[in-house]
Amino acid sequence: MEPTNDVKKTDKRSTGTGNSSSELDTLLNTLRKTGITAILTMNKKAQMAMSNWAHDLVSQYNAVLKNNPMKLKDIRALPCSKIDAKLAIKLLLMASVPKGIEDDIVVDLRNKFISLGSFQSIDQEDLLKLEKYLSGIQKKSMDIDVSSFPELNKYMSMIISEQKVLLHEINSFIEDIRKIKKNF
Repeated sequence: MEPTNDVKKTDKRSTGTGNSSSELDTLLNTLRKTGITAILTMNKKAQMAMSNWAHDLVSQYNAVLKNNPMKLKDIRALPCSKIDAKLAIKLLLMASVPKGIEDDIVVDLRNKFISLGSFQSIDQEDLLKLEKYLSGIQKKSMDIDVSSFPELNKYMSMIISEQKVLLHEINSFIEDIRKIKKNF
């Protein structure tokens, strides 16, 4: 299942690399169009700009994850599109995978990649119900009775489906990096 509502403009705050926004946009468009391996053909300055962008974006994304521990998250909470978040994580993984598949950084980035599936386009009506429901449980206790919020079920099936696709995608990507690094 492809992520829904996945095209969102890049957040200009995530481009604080010292390069102009248009230079960074050009580099990002190159990576989006030709794939992550295009970073290997870029000069050192461009590679550093992309690395800084990826670190900044993943830091922003990490803050969103920490501030919202719920399994279901509104896609509008992301600091960028899912496509750009995936790209940033993959860029960081390229540098981390050679350390080993069990390296804490690799495991953390892999989990962040899979967590993108938790971000869904939530109907405004359901979002209001969810907020009301959550405020109700915060007043009572932390025990969540999903049966009293059936709207959650339709989102949970989307999350599970998307996370399966993301898991396969990131595992394949990590394996490809390992093979490439072995041959060099």
